[in-house]
Amino acid sequence: MKMIHQYQTIRRAGALLATTWLLFGASAKAATLWDGMYLEVIGGFHGLTSGDVKQAGATSEGSYGGGFLAGMAIGKELTPAWSLELEWFYRSNELDTLDGGVFGGVNDGDFASTNLMLNAFYTFRSESAGEGFFDKISPYVGLGIGAMQELDIDMTVLGVEQEYSDNWVPSAQIIVGAIYPINERFSAFGELRYHFSGSSTLEAETGGLEVDADYNGYSALFGIRYSRTTSR
Repeated sequence: MKMIHQYQTIRRAGALLATTWLLFGASAKAATLWDGMYLEVIGGFHGLTSGDVKQAGATSEGSYGGGFLAGMAIGKELTPAWSLELEWFYRSNELDTLDGGVFGGVNDGDFASTNLMLNAFYTFRSESAGEGFFDKISPYVGLGIGAMQELDIDMTVLGVEQEYSDNWVPSAQIIVGAIYPINERFSAFGELRYHFSGSSTLEAETGGLEVDADYNGYSALFGIRYSRTTSR
C-alpha cells in the first residue's frame, strides 16, 4: 500500500512538472514579466538524524537509513544576486530501528514527507569572471520556509502495519550550493541542505494513540535549471 502511495505521489508530481514546463514555455515570449524566470528539477540523497518517537509517555529512539529526495521549483531572478522560488519536493527514508519504548525492536517501516517551500537565495558573482571552468562557477546561500503538506511514518509492529500522519507542519531549510552555466538557457547546480521541522504530533490512521516524532535531516542534491536569462 505504501509503495502505491509513493508511486501516485511521484506520478502526480511528474504531471505537475510537465504542465508547468508547458505553461512556462508557452508564456516565455508573452511579456517581460517572464524575464529572469526559471524552472528546476532536483534529485539526490536525503538523510534523517536519529530522533525520538514517543507514544503513551514512553520514548523510542529512531534511527533511519539513507533515502532520496526529488522535486521541482519555479523561481525568478530579481537581480543578478537575489532570487526567489517556490519549491515542491518529496523525501523518504527507511526505518532501521526503534530502540526502547512501546516500539522497541521495530525495524521495518519508513518516514516520508511532501514539502512546499518558499526559498530566497543570494549568489556571489565574480565581477571579473574568466573563461575557465572554475571561473564560471557561482556559489550561493539560501534560506527556505514553508510546510510539509503531509508527514507520515509507517511501521510494522508484531506483523501489523501501522501508519501515523500529520499535515501542514511548519518547516525550514538552510541551503549552500554552486551553479555552473552550461549554455545561455541551461545550468547545472549542486547543493547541501539542512532541513528542520522539530517534533510533530502524528495521528494514527486506524484511530489508535498518536505519536510524537522528531523529523530533521540533511540532503546532498544535484539539479538542472532552464532559464530565460543567464543563471545565478
